[in-house]
Amino acid sequence: MNDTIDRRELAFMAIAGLAGGALGWIPVELVNHNRTLNEPQTPWMLVSGTLSMALLLALLGGLIMAAQGKSLELTSAAKRRFLRGFLVCFVLGIPSVYYSNVVFSYILSAVGFGTQPVSIAYLLAARAASWTLMGLMAGAGVGLASFSLRNVIKGGIGGWVGGFVGGIAFDPLNALTGGGLASRLIGFSVLGLMIGLLIGLVQELTKSAWLKVEAGRLRGRSFNIDRAVATLGRAEENVVGLFGDPGVQPRHAVIERRGNSYVLRSLAVQQGVLLNGNRVETAELSDGDRIKISEYDLSFHLRRAGAGVRPAPAAMRQPAAPPSPAAPARASQITSPCLVDSNGGRHELRPGGQTTLGRAVDNDIVVSDASVSRHHATVVPQDGGFALRDLSSQNGTFVRGQRIKDIRPLADGDDLRLGDAPFVFHS
Repeated sequence: MNDTIDRRELAFMAIAGLAGGALGWIPVELVNHNRTLNEPQTPWMLVSGTLSMALLLALLGGLIMAAQGKSLELTSAAKRRFLRGFLVCFVLGIPSVYYSNVVFSYILSAVGFGTQPVSIAYLLAARAASWTLMGLMAGAGVGLASFSLRNVIKGGIGGWVGGFVGGIAFDPLNALTGGGLASRLIGFSVLGLMIGLLIGLVQELTKSAWLKVEAGRLRGRSFNIDRAVATLGRAEENVVGLFGDPGVQPRHAVIERRGNSYVLRSLAVQQGVLLNGNRVETAELSDGDRIKISEYDLSFHLRRAGAGVRPAPAAMRQPAAPPSPAAPARASQITSPCLVDSNGGRHELRPGGQTTLGRAVDNDIVVSDASVSRHHATVVPQDGGFALRDLSSQNGTFVRGQRIKDIRPLADGDDLRLGDAPFVFHS
C-alpha cells in the first residue's frame, strides 16, 4: 500500500464489517437454524429469512458508518451515523435480499439442484451472484447514508467486490469447518469483513483530497475532504473534528471545493488560521500546504498533484482576495431563480419549497461566515415570486440595506445580506 492510504481507516472499516457480520449472524441463525437448501419455502420462512438477512445488512451498514469516525469513543455523532446507516441499509436490504434469493434459486434450479447431483462450482456461482447483489446494495447504502453521490458509487463498488469474495468463500469455509453454527458464523463474519475492508479501500484509492494531522492530540489521523464544503473545528458535526484543544473554535475554518481547486477560509475571529506560517482569511490550497489551527498542525494533500505542474507553495502565493460586495451575474448566466454570492457563485432556489441558508452543513445553501447563524434564513415561494424570511438570526438579515424582522418579498436584483455575507437575488 502506498502512503496515501489511511491504514487506520481500513482497519476500522474492516473490524466494523466483521462485527456487523458476527452480530447479524444471530438473527439469521435463529430464523434458519437446521434448514436445508432442499427444504420447501413457506411464506413465513421466506418473510422471516428476508427480514433476518436485511437486519444483517443493516448492522453491517450501521457499524461501518459509525467506524468512519476512526475512534472507539461512542460519541453522539457516531450514534447518528450508525442509526442512518442501519435504517438506510435495512430498507435497501429487504428488496436486495429478496432478489438475491431469486437469483440464487434460479441458478440452482437451472442446473437441477435437488433432483440430481451437480458440481460444487454451480453452488459457488449461485452463492457469489446472490451475495454480490447484497454486498452491492449494502455498500451503496453506506454511501447513501453519508449523503454523498460519490460515496454511493464508491460504496457500491466496494460492497460488490466484498460480497463476491464473501460468497465465493462461504461454502469452502463451510466444508472446512464441517458445517453448523461455527461455519455460518465464520462465513457471515468474512462477508462483513470483506465488505467493510473493500468499501474503505475503494474510498481510499479514489479520494482526491485529504488532511493529515502532523501535530496535536489526533496526530497521525487523516480526514478525507470528499464534500463540497468541509468544516474544521471542535464541534462533533465537523468533517474534520479537532478535539481536545480549547484554542480550536467549534467551527474554526472551512475548506470549499471550487471546480478542481480547494479553498481554505477562516471562520475564527481572534485565533485565526495559519497557512504555511502566514495568517490567512481566504487562500487556495496546494498539495503539501501546512495548516496551523491552535496547537494542531495539518498537512493538505491532493492525489492529482503529481500529474501536472505543482502550484507554488502558499508562502510564495498571494492569498485570495477577500470577498467583494456581491455583483449581479451576467444575464446570460441567469436561467432560474437564484442567489449570487460575493465570489460570483450561483445558488439555485427551490421553486416549489423553501431554501434554507445558514452556517450549519444541513442547510441547502451553506454560508461559511462567522457572522451567519447556524440556521439564519429561508427563501420561500410567495405570490408567484420569492420572499426572504429571517429565522431570529443573531446578526440580522437585510434586504436593500434594511434589516427585516420577519419576511420580505424579493425583487430581481435585490441586494441581500446575512450578517456580513452579501448576496444578490435574481428571478
